[in-house]
Amino acid sequence: MAHPFYSAWMVRKGSLGWATHEASFAHRSILAHVQLSSYALQDGERFQSFRRQYAYAYIETINTPTGPYGIPLPNKDTDSFVWLDTDHLTFQLQADGPQSVSAFGLIHDLDARAADRATVLDSQDFAVYDEDGTVVGSHQSVRLDGGQQLDTDRIQERVLERAKTVTDRGVDIVPVDLSGFASGAEYRIDPRTHRPAPPRE
Repeated sequence: MAHPFYSAWMVRKGSLGWATHEASFAHRSILAHVQLSSYALQDGERFQSFRRQYAYAYIETINTPTGPYGIPLPNKDTDSFVWLDTDHLTFQLQADGPQSVSAFGLIHDLDARAADRATVLDSQDFAVYDEDGTVVGSHQSVRLDGGQQLDTDRIQERVLERAKTVTDRGVDIVPVDLSGFASGAEYRIDPRTHRPAPPRE
């Protein structure tokens, strides 16, 4: 019997192109899935030029194929459900066009003796932003019971390297403290202080 082990929300608003949530835990047999939970569009003016709009929620694991430079190449249409033995995975929410979109990821422990939900021992948030301070991507890494220590420098290097393959903007990455913002709130990075700030009106 599978027991709920850990859950995570991801929210994308405004200019944010993607949100990722990476969890590290003690090696175990798991079943995990992620699904879109909200999707909001805002119609543009008449004769607005054509724009493709989409949202994907999927999971990356040790079994996800990799491409050049070791960048994962998931099947974004089908990789919303996984069943494997592992000690980490990443929930992904990627969107372009919607005014807002959110997704919910859930990990189940397949050990029949498991009963307790995981305890978050450490958590770090990062923002990928362009030269104007616009946040184009967010990443959160969490360490659960038995998970590996979070290596801030390595996480930033890996996330930024991947970000540069999916956007043609000049981007950088910075750790952020979002305790002063409502959950899922839109924000920007102040280019002067490199800290999160409310979006410009």
